[in-house]
Amino acid sequence: MRKRKAKKGDLPTAVAVLIAIPFLMNPDKANSALNSLLRLVFILLTVCAIGYGIYWFLSKDTRQKEDYKTNPSAKRRPKTNSSNYNSNSSDASFHNTYEENRKSEDLPKVWSKELIKTLEWKRFEELCSAYFNAKGYDAKVTKQGADGGIDIQLFKANYSTTKAFGIVQCKAWNSYKVGVKPIRELYGVMSAESAPLAIFITSGLYTKEAEEFSNGKHIKLITGDLLLELIQTLPEEKQLALLNQITTGDYTTPSCPSCDIKMTQRTSKKGNNIGNKFWGCINFPRCRSTLHIKNKA
Repeated sequence: MRKRKAKKGDLPTAVAVLIAIPFLMNPDKANSALNSLLRLVFILLTVCAIGYGIYWFLSKDTRQKEDYKTNPSAKRRPKTNSSNYNSNSSDASFHNTYEENRKSEDLPKVWSKELIKTLEWKRFEELCSAYFNAKGYDAKVTKQGADGGIDIQLFKANYSTTKAFGIVQCKAWNSYKVGVKPIRELYGVMSAESAPLAIFITSGLYTKEAEEFSNGKHIKLITGDLLLELIQTLPEEKQLALLNQITTGDYTTPSCPSCDIKMTQRTSKKGNNIGNKFWGCINFPRCRSTLHIKNKA
């Protein structure tokens, strides 16, 4: 006698009957067990969601690196920094990238005396620091603001990694010549720091008294014209990298020495300077820093 084959629907039906039996025999206990099961499932799902969230956050950098490798069109133009100036690369790819980045912008294509004179004080400091980096120094910009005693510290590996070999003061002054007083102050700081070298850099000129005072004191005075000549002695790719960095963004509006944000042009409404324009911090009255409007001539 043949055995009857089980139909495909018999197994699910049997399972459903087995699940239903406890509810029929003892509904209260069955409901309690079902509620416990649902709570357990909810806890497991919550733990899995939290675990995935932690994994997603920790693996974000890895995913970005993978995207960077697999999707060339998403690559960003690398930022120009001081390490770029120590590169000896002079291949055509650098120049092509440089031209493409500046093609649609009305930006200077070469270094000039006029460009140096238009730089605001902070960008002028960055230019001086970047130049020394290009010359092989480890230049560190201090955070003392527009009127600090030391704007840049120069370190040399064969001198000391902790003690500055030279100190630099920068002044983006065009309206008048740098007098002897700032040079005397720099000399005092140089003596206090026991630095072998002090350098004063301005975008303008020096008075005769300032030049005479610096003689024989290991103080080097650099004018705007001399700074331009020094930049132009750098290899072409370093000149262009320096130009790209310094003229990126707003390089003419001065930064607030206190807040480190771009200032805004204001007009004096009272006092002896009524009607005169000046640069004021956008955080006024919380910040009352002001700067004279620089003469670009």
